[in-house]
Amino acid sequence: MSDAQIDSPPKPKRVRYTPMVRRKTIMDAAADIFMERGYSAASVDSVVDKAGGSKATVYALFGNKEGLLTALVAEGAEALVASIDALDADQPLEASLKRFGLQFLKASLDPQRASLYRLVIGESGRFPQLGDAFFQTGPATMTAKLAEFFRILNGRGMIRTGEPARLAGYFLGALRSDLHFRVLFDRTARPSDTELLRHVDFVVANFLQGLRLGTPNLRK
Repeated sequence: MSDAQIDSPPKPKRVRYTPMVRRKTIMDAAADIFMERGYSAASVDSVVDKAGGSKATVYALFGNKEGLLTALVAEGAEALVASIDALDADQPLEASLKRFGLQFLKASLDPQRASLYRLVIGESGRFPQLGDAFFQTGPATMTAKLAEFFRILNGRGMIRTGEPARLAGYFLGALRSDLHFRVLFDRTARPSDTELLRHVDFVVANFLQGLRLGTPNLRK
C-alpha cells in the first residue's frame, strides 16, 4: 500500500435529500436570491448555485423562475390561512376574533412575508400574473374563509349580515390598519406584542360594537 493511499482522507458520503427537503432547500435559496437581487436580476442558475443540485430538478419541481416565485407566494400564504383555525363558532365570538386577529397580524407583519410583499409589488407591473397569484393565495383566500365564518354565525343568529364577504374585508382592513404600511415602508418598525394586543383589542371591541348598533351596511 502506498503512502498516498494511506494518507488519502475517506471520500465524504453523498447526502441524499428527500423530495420534500430538496424542494424546501431550493425555495429557501430562491427566496434569498430574489430578496438580494430582485426578481428580474435573479436566475435559475443562481438559485442552483446556492441550493446545489441541478437545473433539471428546479424545472421538474417548479417549471421556471416564475414558478419558483409563485411557490414562495403560496408558502407565505399558508401562515395567513392557518390563522383561520383560531376562529371557532362554538366559542365566545370576542375571544375567537381576538385569537384570530393576533395570529393574522403576526403572520402579516412577519419580516420575510413583508419582504416578499415588497418584491411582488415591485415586479407585478411587469409580471401581473405574479400579483394575481399573490392576491388569490393571500388576501382573496383569507377574505373568503373569514366570510364563510361570518356566514355560519349569521345562520346561527349570532350576527346579522347580508354581505359576509364585505364584512370580512372590513374586519381584515381594520386589523391591518396602518401597521402593515409601517412595516412595509420601514423594516425596523415592527410593533411589539403589547402594541399588537392593544390594537387587536381595540379593533375587535369596535367591530362588535358596530354589529350591536346595527350599522346599516352590516345588517340585512
